[in-house]
Amino acid sequence: MKSLLILAIAAALPLAALRAEPEGLGGNTGTSTLDASAAAARYESKDWKLVWSDEFNQAGIPDPSKWDYETGMVRNQEKQFYTRARKENATVQDGELHIIARREPWQGADYTSASLTTLNKFSFTYGKVEIRAQVPPGKGVWPALWTLGTNFPRVGWPACGEIDLMEFVGFQPGHLHFNVHTPAFNHVKKNQKGTRIAVPNAWMEFHTYGLVWKPEQIEWFLDGKPVFAFANDGQGPEHWPFDQPQYLLLNLAIGGTWGGAEGIDDKQLPAALRIDYVRVWSDK
Repeated sequence: MKSLLILAIAAALPLAALRAEPEGLGGNTGTSTLDASAAAARYESKDWKLVWSDEFNQAGIPDPSKWDYETGMVRNQEKQFYTRARKENATVQDGELHIIARREPWQGADYTSASLTTLNKFSFTYGKVEIRAQVPPGKGVWPALWTLGTNFPRVGWPACGEIDLMEFVGFQPGHLHFNVHTPAFNHVKKNQKGTRIAVPNAWMEFHTYGLVWKPEQIEWFLDGKPVFAFANDGQGPEHWPFDQPQYLLLNLAIGGTWGGAEGIDDKQLPAALRIDYVRVWSDK
């Protein structure tokens, strides 16, 4: 970063604010050792109890009892304006949620899209999450499925903690990204924890993105297989701010410091992040 001002701004913004491509990906250095068979058993356990879901079976705008919206040009120098309850940007059809990015002028922006959240609607502490989704292709798209602490409006980022179930940038069509951000480990410090998984043509089909969050660690899953784990090292909220409720976010960004690193291909627009379902379980 070129100035303390930029660093100060970055410290207040979630989801890879002012982020370049993540560093230190491709492994779980500094995390718990990932025992694949034990992780799979935890993920498939019959003890999970479904506590919240959206199967997107009712056509129209997303269920307002479950979803709210971020609005405006929110973060990361992204080019889209996030709209509220606008069917052109967020609609349920054929049993799927479509979050749609469009090339169109809107309140000073050149693009529109949507970012859905459950803030003040639903939050959870520990549990299992699974989202089945298909990312769109094209340079400049930056879809994400993620969570933030409900204390974000009060304490800011990264103190609230951020869990990225999945991020995808269109200029890397063969990779999916899984990351976690805390005060001690985040992209501003260039030491966030995460992994990058090679998935040839990741945008061509639906995948399931899973998470098991327990007091001792968080585990990520791709199509039911464990891909990464981040351990609670017992050194407090600077390292592990994940003993407080988190809420869900689903968004499709255009451009920005990471998503737009190789430009935006307008020929790929409109583009849609398609989501089949979102499910959350508790083990209590």
